[in-house]
Amino acid sequence: MGFHFSEKGQALILITLGIIALTGFTALAIDGGRAFEERRHAQNAADTAALAGALAHSRDEDIVSAAQARATSNGYDDDGASNDVTVTVTDTAPGVCPAGRPGKEIKVDITTTIDTTFARVLGRNTMTNTVSATARSCGSHTGSPFDGNAIVSLAPSGRGYDGTGTPDWHITGGGIFSNSSSSDAAYCNGAADITAPSVAVVGGVSFNCHGANIGSTNTDATQLSYADYAGLLPRQPACNGTAYQSGGVWYPQSGADGSRVAWSGNMHFTPGLYCVTNNPGPFHGQITGSEVTFYIMSANFSMKFNGGGNLTASAPTSGEYKGVLLYLAPQVSNGVLLNTQELDMRGNGAADVVGTIIAPSADVTMFGNSGTGAFDAQIIGYHVDSGGTANIVIDYSANNNYQVTVPQTLSLLE
Repeated sequence: MGFHFSEKGQALILITLGIIALTGFTALAIDGGRAFEERRHAQNAADTAALAGALAHSRDEDIVSAAQARATSNGYDDDGASNDVTVTVTDTAPGVCPAGRPGKEIKVDITTTIDTTFARVLGRNTMTNTVSATARSCGSHTGSPFDGNAIVSLAPSGRGYDGTGTPDWHITGGGIFSNSSSSDAAYCNGAADITAPSVAVVGGVSFNCHGANIGSTNTDATQLSYADYAGLLPRQPACNGTAYQSGGVWYPQSGADGSRVAWSGNMHFTPGLYCVTNNPGPFHGQITGSEVTFYIMSANFSMKFNGGGNLTASAPTSGEYKGVLLYLAPQVSNGVLLNTQELDMRGNGAADVVGTIIAPSADVTMFGNSGTGAFDAQIIGYHVDSGGTANIVIDYSANNNYQVTVPQTLSLLE
């Protein structure tokens, strides 16, 4: 007797399994695609809602209402069924916004639920997405550039600040900042004593001089590129006028955006903006004036006050160049700050030198006053060091120096 086994039932099982698999793939393709598209749309909505909240903060408007209104306009109305929108507002952590400015962080979370089509066959009736976005709004600020440090060295390497020598440094009103990543970014040796409220460097501090009385030391500063601080520098004038002399006194040309003049011998200047055209080199004259700004045009400027030569002047107390006494044109190549200039600063011993000295491409050597005079100045140079024997007194008052307005900033963090 023979037996015959039929395979018809097996084929039916295989066909059924194939249909189920095909349905699963179809569900994955169609419902998965819809879920992906929904997630992308929700993420865009969360991004724009967070930025809308940040913008509202900058305008002093209601942050939550603005964020929710923007989410609603993009189809997420927080109905509790198809979508939930949550807006969370927190204060920024200290130090997050530049110059200690206050700020807010706005986080928007959107959860969406969509009905499935083919996935229902597999028992999946809905699919859920959750996305989030965070934006930050930092308020505007008017204050001293470079965090109000009195001595600023912008060199990215080497000894940015070097207090080596005989003169003692007495710095008040602001600290020392060195942008150098070298281990001796701030350095001193020899007989000098250095007194300052703070030292901040990218690299390291090596104070091996006679004494160092420093309030606080930070060796974890962030290195700055030229792009980071270019916007903090004053506008460079057109220098389209010519200064003139009358009765032994120099005057700016009326209506000019900077009046050209060559420094030579003793010169007294009336209030105004002057563009210095020459390289004086060793200089024995006296430059005096009040309410004046001297813009140095030469890319290879060199000036070293010798003998009785000195600068005794004060910066404007109003106007575009308020607080700017000396401004050496920065030299930049391919976005990198160059070191091409030299400036020796010397006071006359009796009177204060008032105003910011902005010399980002210069080696700035400070000579102290032999008398009671001080530098009420923020010194910004490529390198900053000391010369001579008289003590160097930096009595920096921010109100008498250059101030920069940093506008409100909005940024999408994630």
